[in-house]
Amino acid sequence: MDTIYLPALDETARSATLIWLHGMGVDGSDFEAFQQELAQFGNIRHLRFVLPTAPKRTVTYLNMEMNAWYDVKEGDFNAQGNDDLESMNASREIIQKLIDEERKKSPDTPIWLGGFSQGAAMALLVGYSQVEPLAGIIALSGYVPQHPRFKELSDLAKQTPVFMAHGTLDTVISIAKARSGLETLNLASASVEFHEYPMMHELCPDEITDLGDFIQAHTENMQAEELEEKSEK
Repeated sequence: MDTIYLPALDETARSATLIWLHGMGVDGSDFEAFQQELAQFGNIRHLRFVLPTAPKRTVTYLNMEMNAWYDVKEGDFNAQGNDDLESMNASREIIQKLIDEERKKSPDTPIWLGGFSQGAAMALLVGYSQVEPLAGIIALSGYVPQHPRFKELSDLAKQTPVFMAHGTLDTVISIAKARSGLETLNLASASVEFHEYPMMHELCPDEITDLGDFIQAHTENMQAEELEEKSEK
């Protein structure tokens, strides 16, 4: 698996790492510009980016080999069919290994996990499977996959801040499917901030601005908690 590493745009501030998962049919390079967009619209410059590429596999409904985190059996993402748990779990192991490597390299660096479309589904699955805390989870234009993980969340998972965003005009993954996933997470007592925008299966400046505010707010909360812990020692 090829992985692109981008240093933080501002290396004078305390850095954090964002592991970002692309959508189906592209690769890690598809989101290299996202770092600059997050700086421009979200005023976030302290994030180091890790951009892995999904394994190549045959996507059944297209009968084509492409980069994909898991197989899609039918052409309608909005259908209620079962997601491919076998390839989903295989990709979960790959992504977890990447998280573990980042933790080993820099134990004190906060890690965000995020993704777009199919990558967003994987970010939610892997993010909610952690036994050590993440700084947060970001899921853009994705959905909550049909996986046993979401039937019951650990206390750690419930406390993990999540930013979900979706376009009301999305014809690839409907806003209805995104809202259904939000309901699933709410029923599991997850901590989710959900936004909708008048866009299709894409990103927009307002979304990135709101994401920047979310990252900044939880960065400040984390720093405040660390100061409190130090003062108590």
